[in-house]
Order: sequence, then structure tokens, then C-alpha cells
Amino acid sequence: MAAPLPNEGRLLDDVALRQYRDEGYVVLGSLLTADEILALRAEEERFRLPVGFGTEKNQNLRVNIQLCHRSEPIRRFCTAGPQLPLLAQLAGPDLCLTHQQFVTKLPDGPGENSDIPWHQDNGYGRLEPMTDVTVWVPLVDTDASNGCLQVVPGSHRQGLLDHGSAGINPVLREAHRVGDALEVPLAAGEGIAFSGLTLHASGPNGSGQVRPAFYVRYCNPATTLVGEDGSQRPVLEDPHSWMVRGEA
Repeated sequence: MAAPLPNEGRLLDDVALRQYRDEGYVVLGSLLTADEILALRAEEERFRLPVGFGTEKNQNLRVNIQLCHRSEPIRRFCTAGPQLPLLAQLAGPDLCLTHQQFVTKLPDGPGENSDIPWHQDNGYGRLEPMTDVTVWVPLVDTDASNGCLQVVPGSHRQGLLDHGSAGINPVLREAHRVGDALEVPLAAGEGIAFSGLTLHASGPNGSGQVRPAFYVRYCNPATTLVGEDGSQRPVLEDPHSWMVRGEA
């Protein structure tokens, strides 16, 4: 039997809830056991795409999405992980999983970059209302040397910003950063939750080692998906959406 997590059964206290409300993010603590980290790292390697996400100089950025239906370790974390009671405090008792992906940075060499520019998650996939919350979990220790997550505290209060094609990687989107950036180094298996309106980014991986991370986005089941053409449909009509807590 796997060892219990250090914060298993613990809910967010008033200080953490206030931080999420005021700053748009909160560190959740350890969400994965050592065995679960190894299992998800193995799944990241198994599903890692052979080509990068971007132009020739961006080939070290690897992204693979919506794998719950293909992997038991991924499905178990996304639908029954210890983050769910915490997210219910942030987004309400009824939670729908809407998006999951691995975001992996292979080691960057000269002239290469795996940077992810400043953006809001609603700048990629817009939801209405924009009360969604993302959980980001690195599968190795992260800091500035390998492209840890960066956030702009309080940026969620600016609403949805204009996003355009990113200069450093044209297949990505980018918004103008307003506010001071904060690096959030995390140990493997620790999680951070942030609003779908919180500006976040990550820099290059200069560590010489692979930096895999796991990303899951949740919303209220009454949420609407808004397409690029302005079309709308209920989130639960999307085949990748799962009810994970409460009822629709």
C-alpha cells in the first residue's frame, strides 16, 4: 500500500482561500506519492509525441492532451485525486474535468527554446463563466533552471486579456504581461491551483534533464465552451469532459 500523502485529508485554511481569491493561485502541497509520480512519469514517456509543439527551434516542447480514456494512472489522478476536495473549496462542490495534458520540456540546447509565453488558460479555451481552475503538478523538482511555473499574482482580476500568436513560438498564444512575475518552484508531486484568468508562463529548460509536468483543468458542469467562432455548447457535451465530483 502506498504511503499516505503528507497533507492527506487536509483542507485549505482561510489564509490559503484568501490567497486564491486575492492573488489567483495557491500552492496545494503534495498530491502524489512517490509511486504515483513514477507511474505518471512512465505514462508521460509512453505517450510522448515524436515531434515538438512549434517550429524547428521549439521541438523540445512536447504536449500531449486528453489521455484519461487511455491510462489508468492518469484517469485515477484526474477523477479521484486528493486535489478534488481542495478544488471544491475553490470552485464549488460540483466539478467537471474538462482538459488534461502533459507539458514536457526536453533539455534546450543552443538556439532552442521550450518557453511557454505569458497567457491565461481562457485565452486558449474560453469557458463561460470563467470560474475554472487549473491544477499543475511537476513530475520532477522544478526551479528556474528547468522552467518552473511562473505566475502574476492578482492578474486574474484583469479579466480576459487579448491573446495573439506568440513571438517565441507561433503555435502558442501570448498576452501582454501586466504586473510582477513570481517564480513558483515546486518539488515533484506538489501541486499549484490557479484561476483560468491567472497569467502564467514558464521559461526554458537549461538543466540538461527532461522536465515533465501534468496539467488538469476543472470547471462547474453548467459551464459553456465558447468556440473561436463564438459558438457555444455545454461542457458536458464534450467527449473529454468527466463529472468527477457532485452532480450535473
